[in-house]
Amino acid sequence: MNNAVGIKQELLLSRLGDDEAARLVMIVLTTARRIDMACTELLARHDLSEGRLAALLAVSAEPGITPRTLADRLEVTSATVTGLLDRLERDGLIERQPHATDRRTHTLTTTNDGEELIGELVPVYARWLNQLGAGINSDKRNRAASVLAAMQQNLVAEVVR
Repeated sequence: MNNAVGIKQELLLSRLGDDEAARLVMIVLTTARRIDMACTELLARHDLSEGRLAALLAVSAEPGITPRTLADRLEVTSATVTGLLDRLERDGLIERQPHATDRRTHTLTTTNDGEELIGELVPVYARWLNQLGAGINSDKRNRAASVLAAMQQNLVAEVVR
């Protein structure tokens, strides 16, 4: 894993003529994929996925949230949020209660076990994130953030076109 560009991305670059801008995007894609894989492994030790963690954190941050609002906050479909909530409820990490004024929905709260898991996981996650950024000084972080923000703007501009 000492190559900054994955084999799939390298194969595509070889066909593109190894354009510098394309190489940078491929490095970002490779890095994001590797971070995502490491995150998946870290969360799996706690029997969580990124989606379930995000839902758990959102419910904890906003007790009484409805599934529809949660889906909007997480930018996922109602069907996706239902699956996440079913698993969190089955694992005893959240509870559903009847909504006070709308019989068609319910409200969500974390359980004590859910809050304990968050309390255990947040420091682990913080250490992991700090480790990923180790050895990168403030100036380099700021430049990288600026480059990534520019890529995001270009992506938005491309979608709008």
